[in-house]
Amino acid sequence: MAAGHVIRMTAPFTEAQRQKHHHNVEFQLVYVLKGWFKNEFEGEGVHVMREGSCWIQPPGIRHGVLGWSDDCELLEIILPAAHETVNDE
Repeated sequence: MAAGHVIRMTAPFTEAQRQKHHHNVEFQLVYVLKGWFKNEFEGEGVHVMREGSCWIQPPGIRHGVLGWSDDCELLEIILPAAHETVNDE
């Protein structure tokens, strides 16, 4: 079963969130509803996604979060709904 949910980035960004990781998923789509979100994808570099940006995150791609705006809200659609996140560092 797939899941869709809004993620509100309420906590301030910390260095602990930079840790490279990947998700054991079949499908992951992220849409920025509000603010901005910065991440780094292995082999793809750093990207800043702003309100209205949308991306499909390839299954198993290693990535790290580099920051977000105080008002950041994301819509995530993910399959399967229950999945494992694996820390790669």
